[in-house]
Amino acid sequence: MGKLIGSFSEDERAERPDLNQCPDCKCFFDGDNCPICNKECPQNMRAGNRPAVKQKKRRKNSGSSRVTFISWYHTWGFMVFMMIVSPIISAILIITSPHEKWKKIVAISLSAILIVISTFGIGRIISGISGTFEKPVNDKISRSEYVAMCEDITAEQFYRSADGYEGDYVKVRVKIDRSVNYVDSYYNEKDYFCYLCEAQDGSEYKFIVRDCLLENQQRFIPGDVITVYGEGAGECTVYHDDYEFVTAMCLNMAYVEVE
Repeated sequence: MGKLIGSFSEDERAERPDLNQCPDCKCFFDGDNCPICNKECPQNMRAGNRPAVKQKKRRKNSGSSRVTFISWYHTWGFMVFMMIVSPIISAILIITSPHEKWKKIVAISLSAILIVISTFGIGRIISGISGTFEKPVNDKISRSEYVAMCEDITAEQFYRSADGYEGDYVKVRVKIDRSVNYVDSYYNEKDYFCYLCEAQDGSEYKFIVRDCLLENQQRFIPGDVITVYGEGAGECTVYHDDYEFVTAMCLNMAYVEVE
């Protein structure tokens, strides 16, 4: 009887090319007969005759068997939800989470994109990338066509309107009260000058004219009487040099006639 070397389970497959192997018991031995079942070792299972066994690749052990418990606020479901609700908070949660580094980098990048979109808006980002900007007044038609489309209204009508004739083409005669600053930085960056105006007769009908002139750019001073051709823009907020805020109906001025 040969000396018993041992057998191995399938996931612990080993090979001893210098020994015989029993085809039934799978154990290795150095004699002619299997020490377990006493069967004679066939020629194809003898040392030097067996085909080489392909070794399985094994994962490297990380060296730690600890189980990492993830807090509910660090779960991907909650952090993705926070990307929609508050990208900034989501970014903080991702940074402090125990997830793999590459996953955190991808998630942080998505949060950063959402922060930019929520801050500047998709339209503004696209216009910035393309180098184009959609003016708040229609510049696709001629002056004569534009003027012909404008409805002639009084300053009082514009002042009393519930929506500031939003989206409508109007013509109105006003008197400049003072220049003001537009609160929305979107228009400030495009250098749109604004005026607080009133009815030509001095009535207390305050509203705002945003200078979006398509031609003959100029500045006006308090007391100037002008006829504005433009588009209603709803309600907006401006402030004086002394930081007094005023909210009123707004008119985007495309063309003007000065008296």
